[in-house]
Amino acid sequence: MDDQRLRVGQVFVAGGAPTITYNPRSELNLEEQILDYLDEGYRILSVSGSTKTGKTVLVRRIVPPSEGMWLSGGAINSAEQFWDSIAEHLGLYTSIERTSDSKDEVWRTTTGQANIGIAKGGIENKEIVGSTSGEKVSRARNVITQAREALRGGLTPLVIDDFHYIPQAVQLEIVRALKDLVFDGLRVIVIAVPHRAYDVVRVEREMTGRVQQVSVGFWSREELAGIARKGFEALNLEDKDEALIGRLSDESFASPHLMQDFCLQLCKANGYRQAQDERRQLVAPDWSSFFADRASMASKAAFDLLARGPRQRTDRKERQLKSGAVTDIYGAVLAAIAHTGPNTELTYEEIRAALKEVLSSDSPQRHEVTRILEEMTKIATNEIEGEPVVDYDVELGKLYISDPYFAFFLRWGVPDLA
Repeated sequence: MDDQRLRVGQVFVAGGAPTITYNPRSELNLEEQILDYLDEGYRILSVSGSTKTGKTVLVRRIVPPSEGMWLSGGAINSAEQFWDSIAEHLGLYTSIERTSDSKDEVWRTTTGQANIGIAKGGIENKEIVGSTSGEKVSRARNVITQAREALRGGLTPLVIDDFHYIPQAVQLEIVRALKDLVFDGLRVIVIAVPHRAYDVVRVEREMTGRVQQVSVGFWSREELAGIARKGFEALNLEDKDEALIGRLSDESFASPHLMQDFCLQLCKANGYRQAQDERRQLVAPDWSSFFADRASMASKAAFDLLARGPRQRTDRKERQLKSGAVTDIYGAVLAAIAHTGPNTELTYEEIRAALKEVLSSDSPQRHEVTRILEEMTKIATNEIEGEPVVDYDVELGKLYISDPYFAFFLRWGVPDLA
C-alpha cells in the first residue's frame, strides 16, 4: 500500500502557495480589505509588500487565476504588450474576414459506351460546367479598442503582479488608459514592492485619491512562528520550548518565504521527510553550518555581479577593510551594507557611517557612493533574474534591499566581507 502520509514539502512550501501553513494574518484584516475593494471598486487597489512577504499568495487566495486576469509586470515592456496580453487572455479576435461566393452551373448530358458483364449498351453521363467567382474581405481590429470594450464594466478583476517591473513611461500609458474603465467599474489590482506602491500616483497625478492602498508589511516574529507551529503539528513534530522556532524566526528577515524554507530544511536535518506516526522532538542543528548552507544557495551569483560592477569599468582602486580584506569601492559599499545587519532600508547617511566603520582608509566621496548605488541598481535590474536584490531610489535618497534572501546572504554567506 502506498504511504499516504504528508510530505514535508507539502506542508512547508517555499516559493509557492501554502495551504496547511498559510497564515491570513487576521489581525491585519488583509483578506477583508481586498474583499471590500472587490465589493466597492471604482479605484485601483495597490497591494504592496517586500519581496517574499506573501503579497502575491494573499491576492491569489482571494482572486485565483481561474477567477481573474493575471498579468506579470516582468513580461510587459510596452503598452502594446499589455493590451496584447489582455486580448490573448480574453481570446479576442484581432481581425474580421468576410467571404462571398457565386456559382453559375450548366448541366450537360453525354452518351458513351459501357461494358457491364456480357451486355453492351449506351449510358448517359451528366456533368456540371460553368464558372465560379468569389470575394474575400478582411479587416484588422484595433487590439486596444477591442480589449477596452471587453473590459468595460466587467466584473472579472485585472491583476498586474510586479507592477514595479514595468517601465514608468509604460506605467503612465497603462494607467491613463485604465482610468475611465476603473470609473466604469473595472477592478484593477496592482502588486508592488513598498517603495513602489505609489507608482500609480507618481506616474499619473490625476489618480490621487483614486488609489486604495493595502500594505502587507513585514511579518512579526509571532506570525512567522505560527508557520512553524502549524507545520510541525501537521507532521507530528515538536519543539517544546520553541527555541528552534525562535531562532528561525529571528533569521528570516521578516519573510514567510525564508521561514517556510528554514522549517523545511530543519525537518530534513532531523531526518524527517514525512509526517510521523508518533510525536517526535526536533533538535537543533549546528546553526552556523545550517545557515551558511542556506546562504550559499541563496544569492551568491547576485552578490558576485554587484561586487564586480559594470563590465566596462576600469577603476579598480584598492580599498583596505578593517577585517584585513582588500577590495574595491563596490566591495566596500557591500561591506558597509552588510555591516548594518544588514538593514533592509538604508539612507545615504547610514551607508556613509557604515563605510567609516568598515574601512581602514578614508571613505569615498558622496558622489562616488551614490554613483555606485545607482550602478548596482542597474545591474540588479538588468543582469539579475527576478526581483532586483537592491534598489536605490534617487528621488527618496534611500537604498532598499528588496530581496530577503540577499540580505540573508550578506549576513551568512560572506563572513569575511566586513
